[in-house]
Amino acid sequence: MKLSIISGSHRSNSYSVNAAKYLQRLALSSTFTESEIFDLGEINLPMWDESLYEDSKTWAPWKQIANQLRSADAVIIISPEWHGMATPAIKNFLLLCTQQELGHKPMLLASVSTSINGVYPISELRMTATKNNHACILPDHLIFRNCESLLDSDSRISDEEFNGRAEHTINMLAAYTDGLVNVRQKLRSSDTRYQYGM
Repeated sequence: MKLSIISGSHRSNSYSVNAAKYLQRLALSSTFTESEIFDLGEINLPMWDESLYEDSKTWAPWKQIANQLRSADAVIIISPEWHGMATPAIKNFLLLCTQQELGHKPMLLASVSTSINGVYPISELRMTATKNNHACILPDHLIFRNCESLLDSDSRISDEEFNGRAEHTINMLAAYTDGLVNVRQKLRSSDTRYQYGM
């Protein structure tokens, strides 16, 4: 099973990337056999506009990512909490995604906060992240609170309780990944007709 992890901070060497590396390590020690991290602080994706649908060099970085996402079986979206919101990079990334990239694939949401907050990006993404791409958000999520003390520079976790919760959540993601394979196969033929939901 292949996992794609999206780190949504615009900053280089962010705590979101550290969280991504931590979750990647957990996933690869679980049932996932392959994983990749897309660091939106390093990948300069253009803001969405209609030129996406033209054959343009501008969109070459996105087309490469889209091809890799299509072969993924599950996705983790990580957003730091900026002013109580998900980052513009994550929102733009999700605008670019269609059913071809994310349709009927399990998606784990995670947020990162330097304080005890972090719930607002989760709430925002639960409400808006999947309408047109039809990803399936897991009922559980992860919040890396007080990330400066929770995550060290080697992407290790200082809190064993959080580590146990994260392991459980990654196992849940793996179970959903396995279960949704048949769903994707059954719905693939009808997806193009009703691709934008209600």
